[in-house]
Amino acid sequence: MDNRTKWIKNRFRLGWAILATGVIAAAVGIFLEIQYTDLPYDPRIITGLGILFAGIGIGNLVRYRAAMKDGQSARRLTIEERDERTVLIRARAGNRAYWVSAAFIYAGLMWASFAANDSLPAITGDALWFFLAAGVLIPFVIYITSILMDQRNT
Repeated sequence: MDNRTKWIKNRFRLGWAILATGVIAAAVGIFLEIQYTDLPYDPRIITGLGILFAGIGIGNLVRYRAAMKDGQSARRLTIEERDERTVLIRARAGNRAYWVSAAFIYAGLMWASFAANDSLPAITGDALWFFLAAGVLIPFVIYITSILMDQRNT
């Protein structure tokens, strides 16, 4: 077994592990939802996390299963994943996304600080949820956009 095949099989096994983790987490979340209605938190959070992990696991399985069957596809995938240019583009995009998320979190902390001494209204309820959701989605969009722009420009 060559190094490329070993690497792909490890990725494939990782996909199964992530899928299994997701299924277990989703099952636990559903169980908690049905059995315990008086929990201090919403068990759908656990179910949602399980669904997310299951989706990531299925994505890995689909991606690497095709590469395991076809040698040419395996070669192309390993070259694409390990290419120095691709690694650099991902690192630059991650750096940009990090700084956007840091600025976003800093703005939220400043808002909370000013709200504590009544200089600004407090962020509560739905507004807080939307702010936190934006704190996840905006850096992700910056990351994907940066990757696409850097691949097109270089």
